[in-house]
Amino acid sequence: MRWDKRYGYGPRVEIPKAKAADLRRKVKLLTGSSTTQVSLGKKLQEINPILRGWANYYRYCTFAGRVYSSLDWYISERLWRWLRKKRPKASAGDILGAYQPSSRRRTRRLWREGSTEQHLLAWTPIHRYRLAWMRTPNFAMSSREPDT
Repeated sequence: MRWDKRYGYGPRVEIPKAKAADLRRKVKLLTGSSTTQVSLGKKLQEINPILRGWANYYRYCTFAGRVYSSLDWYISERLWRWLRKKRPKASAGDILGAYQPSSRRRTRRLWREGSTEQHLLAWTPIHRYRLAWMRTPNFAMSSREPDT
């Protein structure tokens, strides 16, 4: 329950800070110094399904966009640090060669290798959950037969 000046107390579903911290911890484990043997493309293929699932689970929460933006920034920074560990003698310009424009939005740059690119949480559509989407399940529907 949250207090609102206009309406008083009301329910609001928010992303728990502990869950956002858990995602950060998981990304940090996946981009540790012991995982530098794989390519950037493989690392993105490993991280992207986790990000997609997490974003779709919390997309109906209030202020999800703010949390998603901060997590996108953190994940991008972790990938930068991971690449610095992977290639310690490379210059920053060489590493930034993998920081390319997105295939979905040319104005946004993100980490990519070939056709595999970093999934951005902030691009997940966020809106209120509507109960009108719910339908009666098949097992609860009447077959309109007199015996049932």
